[in-house]
Parts: sequence; structure tokens; C-alpha cells
Amino acid sequence: MKTYSLLDLLKLIISKWWIWVITAIAFAFVGFGFAKITHFKTYQATSTLTVAHNYSKISQADKQNNGQDAFDLTQSDILLQNSIKSLIKDSAITDNAKKKIDFSSNDINVNSPDNSVLIKISATAGKAKKAVKISNALSKSTKKILPKILPAAGKVIIAQKAVETIESTGPSAKKYALIGAIFGLVLSGVVLLWNDIKDKLR
Repeated sequence: MKTYSLLDLLKLIISKWWIWVITAIAFAFVGFGFAKITHFKTYQATSTLTVAHNYSKISQADKQNNGQDAFDLTQSDILLQNSIKSLIKDSAITDNAKKKIDFSSNDINVNSPDNSVLIKISATAGKAKKAVKISNALSKSTKKILPKILPAAGKVIIAQKAVETIESTGPSAKKYALIGAIFGLVLSGVVLLWNDIKDKLR
């Protein structure tokens, strides 16, 4: 059986370079075409809530007896953020919002900036108006239901309704064209080298 050195393989590659180039270009066009055919846009809308104790209902006597002040209560609110975020995503809050508009848990994201009592509810959808509706429906539902299922959360205020969306597009045509070109090079290289080596081994 004849063996091939790296130099022999390199010579085989160089002798067929034009086939490699044509195949790479062809697969690059395939990748580019796939990206254009499956081209889609998504829209994200975000509303903002403030979740905090209702300090107006805490008398001065209560504060003195409990040794709590507004700062202590604010820190308590911050500690509750993780529980609040989980409840918004998967609880009666979400179920109530779904009565207004259909969406799934994967369409929403709930987060809060560090060391704050703000809750940001983001919704993603294929249409800008739907993303806005989902975010606002979830905000209204949170305001209505959260104090009932988590009294420690206190008062919920919708600080900012969702009115605008951020647009994102995918997949990237350039990225898929590059992947197609690389795939074409590898595939044509394997096929051509195998055919040449197989013929010479006979």
C-alpha cells in the first residue's frame, strides 16, 4: 500500500484548487440564501415597575417599636426581588395576563437593577405591537395580584409603560455565508483527496 506524505497531499490540494474555490463559493451562496429565506425580526418591549412598602401606613410608633426605618424597609424590598421575579414569570400573575393576550414564559424576561426596587418586564414577539401588549398586560397583572400573593411586597406602581420596542434581526447572512464556504472547502477537500488516493491505491 502506497503511503502519502504531507507534501504529496499538498500537491494534490494545489492541483485541484479551482474545484475548491468553486465549491466554497457555491456553498457560500447556499448559506447566504438560507439566511435570507429564514430571515426574521423580533421586537422587545420593556415596562418598569416599582415595588416597595407603603411607608405612609407605618406610624412613627411602629417604627420605634420595630426598630425599622425607611432604609431598613428598602433593604427588605431588595431582598424580595428574586421571589418577586419568579412569581411574575410563573404564577397567577402570568395566568391572569394571558387572559388579555397569548404568550409563553419564554417570551418574557424579568429583571431588576442591582440595589434598587425597580422591576423591568421585557417581552419579545414577532410583532412590535404584540411585544408592547404582553409587557403592559404583565405589568398590570403584577400590580393587581402581587400584593395579594406576596403581602410583603407592599405597593406596586407602574413607573413606565411599554410604548416602544427594540428591533433585532437574525440570522446573519454574512455568518451563514462564511459557514457555507468553510463547509464547502472541507467537503470538497475530503471528496477530492479520497478519490485521488483511492485511485492511486488500486
